[in-house]
Amino acid sequence: MNYNTDNFIGVFDSGLGGISVLNNLIKLMPYENYVYYADSNHFPYGKKSKKELVKIGKNIIDRFNRRNAKIVVIACNTMSTSDMPAFNKKFPKLKIIGTYPNFAPMLTPGLVLTNETITYDRDNRIKITRNRKKLLIIATTSTCKSEYLGDLTSNADGFMSVYVEPADFIVHAVENDELESYEFKTRLKEFFKEYMDIDFLLLGCTHFSFAINSMREILGDKVKIQSSGDIAARDCHNYLSNNNLLAKSLSPYIDIVDAKIDEEKMKVYKRLIRIPNGTHEISFFKTFKKVR
Repeated sequence: MNYNTDNFIGVFDSGLGGISVLNNLIKLMPYENYVYYADSNHFPYGKKSKKELVKIGKNIIDRFNRRNAKIVVIACNTMSTSDMPAFNKKFPKLKIIGTYPNFAPMLTPGLVLTNETITYDRDNRIKITRNRKKLLIIATTSTCKSEYLGDLTSNADGFMSVYVEPADFIVHAVENDELESYEFKTRLKEFFKEYMDIDFLLLGCTHFSFAINSMREILGDKVKIQSSGDIAARDCHNYLSNNNLLAKSLSPYIDIVDAKIDEEKMKVYKRLIRIPNGTHEISFFKTFKKVR
């Protein structure tokens, strides 16, 4: 398939969470055209089976493919970790980029992950205690059970203390515009109560990025937080750049497709989407039929 540089970048998630990835893409590539699909009819992805996710994913990617998207970004860790090989096999000519939890960017050169503490008992005997850095991975229930996260956890466990916790309630807070509510912040504080001594926090869901400020208020600045959206955006940029597909349009657009869109939801989208200098025109649709 021949792609025009002004063909759009397709981005999708089950709801608003993938907007955090869209923001990463816009920041890195401000002159691209975007079509964002919020699959609200199948929200949430977090508790669906692998079989269900693959079927849903293939259907959405097919819609993008039929409209000549030059690349598709799966802005959802749950969908990305379901079965990416199945998507690539179904659409061999379309570049598909997933969004994955990855702790590697947090590990800087020279970073000490294990410290030794030497103490003496009453009989002046030496006791050596090895303190490992602590990593907490939070994700949806489905992602926590995925083979990908299991492998990631096994790799990290070789040199850090690793904990994995499902946090689907954050997804619902984002979708229902409740991030600033007292109830949500109280629940988030209770959720982290047992992990106040962690060193790293890995966000395994694109929705979670919208709650980073609240997490910082609880955990403080000492905890290094890593989301997956910026990694996906860099991968997307590198692919388009290497294949001479970066857009040259000076009037880019963002089409939002959401079957359950209404006036109130439009306001939430407009508040969450970060557009530099008003570059993009935003349009809303309930189906793909009118997407340009």
